[in-house]
Amino acid sequence: MSRRSRSLVIVSVIAALFLPVLANRDSFPISTYPMYAGTRGTEVSFVTAQGIDADGSVVPLSLATIGASDDPLVVAGELRDVVRLDQADSRCRVIAGRLGARGGDDFADVEAVELVTERHDTVASLRGEDSLRDRTVHARCGVGG
Repeated sequence: MSRRSRSLVIVSVIAALFLPVLANRDSFPISTYPMYAGTRGTEVSFVTAQGIDADGSVVPLSLATIGASDDPLVVAGELRDVVRLDQADSRCRVIAGRLGARGGDDFADVEAVELVTERHDTVASLRGEDSLRDRTVHARCGVGG
């Protein structure tokens, strides 16, 4: 390959990398990586399922219990969808059924399941402070029976 051809290839690759930025357009296979390019707010909201024990304390549930998956993005997406589609009660019963079927594992003290949206202050969380700002319960159901 001649020096001129190599230079043309290099300039073309560099131009292809900067084209989405200049065009302000994000598409495959060239991306501006918008998920990393902007600032985020100081608060984040997410939907999750939590166990509740006899004294009302929250018991964190495993990803496998909540969504039958070990991928947190898959489980989070499923929970957002069931809340958006107003199917939280049904999903709550499914999760409670998983807990009831397991019997003597780490979740034996869980008496109820709640599907909730929590809003947290990310700065407070990083400082190790209480970060919970708001909690909305979408569904609550008993475990086993």
